[in-house]
Parts: sequence; C-alpha cells; structure tokens
Amino acid sequence: MDWTDEKPWHGLGIEVDSNLSVREMLLKANIDRPLSKNKKLYSKANMVSFQFFKEFAGGGGAAIETIGTLDNKRIIWALASLQADFTLQKVDAVKTYLLLTSLQEVRESIQIQFLIARGACNSTLQVAIEARTKFRNHFLLDTSEKFDARMTKKAKETLGLGREAISQFASTAQSLVNRKVDDSTSKRYMFDVFQPETSLELSLIGEKEVAEYAEENTKLAMEAITKAPGQTLETAQMTAWGLLNAVTYTADHLLGKSKDSRLRLAWFGSSAKIKNRALDLAMKLL
Repeated sequence: MDWTDEKPWHGLGIEVDSNLSVREMLLKANIDRPLSKNKKLYSKANMVSFQFFKEFAGGGGAAIETIGTLDNKRIIWALASLQADFTLQKVDAVKTYLLLTSLQEVRESIQIQFLIARGACNSTLQVAIEARTKFRNHFLLDTSEKFDARMTKKAKETLGLGREAISQFASTAQSLVNRKVDDSTSKRYMFDVFQPETSLELSLIGEKEVAEYAEENTKLAMEAITKAPGQTLETAQMTAWGLLNAVTYTADHLLGKSKDSRLRLAWFGSSAKIKNRALDLAMKLL
C-alpha cells in the first residue's frame, strides 16, 4: 500500500499571512477567477466571503493560515489556527483548526467546523459543538469592511465554545489512548464502522470472516491499524485511539478518486460521516 505523508488538505490549499488583505490573499491563491458568467458578481461574492472568514476568525482570536477551493472553485474554504493544540503522552501532536467554508456559488451562507489534525498521520476529525455553525453572509448586502459588535461577540463566543469542546476532546483522546484492544476487538470495530449490517450478522470475526465478508474499505482500514503513519507510536499501538486514527487516515487519504474528492468527502461528505461513526464507536469501547 502506498501510504502518503501530506497535509490533510492534500496540497490543495495555499498558505497565507493573516496580515494580508483579502484581495492579496485571493491573488496569492489564484482564487478570484470566474466560475459563473457574471465575473463582477462572482468576484464580489468571493471577496466578501473571505472578508467574512477573516473577520469571523479574527473576532474569535484565530488567524487564517491556509485558503483554497474545491469542486472547480464552487467551494471556497479557509483554515484558521485555534492555538488550542495538544500532545498525547508527549509524542502524539494534534493541531486544532477553525474551518470556514461557503459551499455554493452564490455565497449566501458561511459554514464552520472545528477540526483536529493529527500530525503523525495528517488526518482530520470534526469536533462537534452545541452552537450555531451556519451564518448568513451579510457582507453580500453590507459593504462595510468590519463586523458590527454583535457579530464580533458571536464569533468570540463560538470560537470559545470550539476551544472548550476541543479541550474536552483532548481528555477523551487520552482515555482512548489508555484503552487497550485486542485483535478480535479491532476487527469487530472496523466491521462496525464500515459494514454495520454485516457485523450484526456475524457472531465472531476472525481471519476466515475477514477474507469472506470484508469489503475493500474495511480491509484498507484494518491494514491501516499497523501500517498507517503514526501507528507505531505508543499512543496508537493496539489502542482505541489507534483504531480511530486508522479510520480517519483511511477516510482522508485512501477513499475518493482524486485529491479534490478526498478532501470534499472528508470534510463534508460520506467520509466525514464514517469518521464521526468511528468516533462514536471508539467511545463505546471506553
């Protein structure tokens, strides 16, 4: 298997200095090119959307460091460092991000996610928060260059909740590190993640059952338990944390037909759902 070692956004983003103006960011990333026939309208939509990204991140004390597009520039996105990174047992570093996106060409709304990115395998996982995650892009109507006090307060509150959720996740991650698993549990877990209906039909899952019933994605994830980057770390060797990260690596780096599709699926599509299910199942092992 060809394990790659690349950023979780597959080299599709451009690193930017948060002190750059929005126009300078767009020019550096070569984003401000027309997708629709109305070039002027499209340019404005991109401009005000990235202005929203920058103001929202800044309002919550985060700095945008990477921007990019997906799906032939239909989707625009920005990653801002939350500066809430943590390290498990002094060896397993995890970075934390605010992901801001606009998924439709008209750019009427902005969606946010809070992500962790494990450095050892460059895969991502969404950390859920009990707060609003979709905002109206009022810059489309309001040409002012700054948030009003209400939106700045909302950004600060939302990012505060995100950092709090990540802090709680860090404790969960350590619990997953402490939970040792055996080969039988590992196989059952991967079937539960990728083939839940099949898993319910099998009382035992051994080598025979794997050979007969396991689908390709399940086999990839099983192989990733020991062969994916970062799996030789003590934190991941036959632990629930290792199982979870075998899934996130498989989802982010091996599923999808192209780099673009892998990232879209990992952040917004079927791979994101797989990773969320994998987290739920890992926590049930505790």
